[in-house]
Amino acid sequence: MSVRCQEYNSVGVISIEGDLNEEAADELRKIVSERMAQRAVARFVIDLEKCPFIDSQGLEALLRVKSLCEESLGSLRLAAPDDNIRKILEITRLEARLETHADLPSALKNLR
Repeated sequence: MSVRCQEYNSVGVISIEGDLNEEAADELRKIVSERMAQRAVARFVIDLEKCPFIDSQGLEALLRVKSLCEESLGSLRLAAPDDNIRKILEITRLEARLETHADLPSALKNLR
């Protein structure tokens, strides 16, 4: 599991490699909180291209990050979720609450 964040034109791009489980969810929340505390960014794209699975704690972390972004007048987008993650979002009825895009470039488009 690996969670990394890079900034591009005041947008935080968080790449997740491996499952978005308890450990990765904690790291995700920590990264977002630190970047927002530094007032570095309030808009994030989470790249899920290399993330095959999200558990309940991962979903909870995504909703928390979305809430933090909105409180700071920012936004959250998910990029490149595979069919498994799309199905999880559908089953949990979160597909309407979490904006998803087919790939990273489309998620970044019009976000700057």
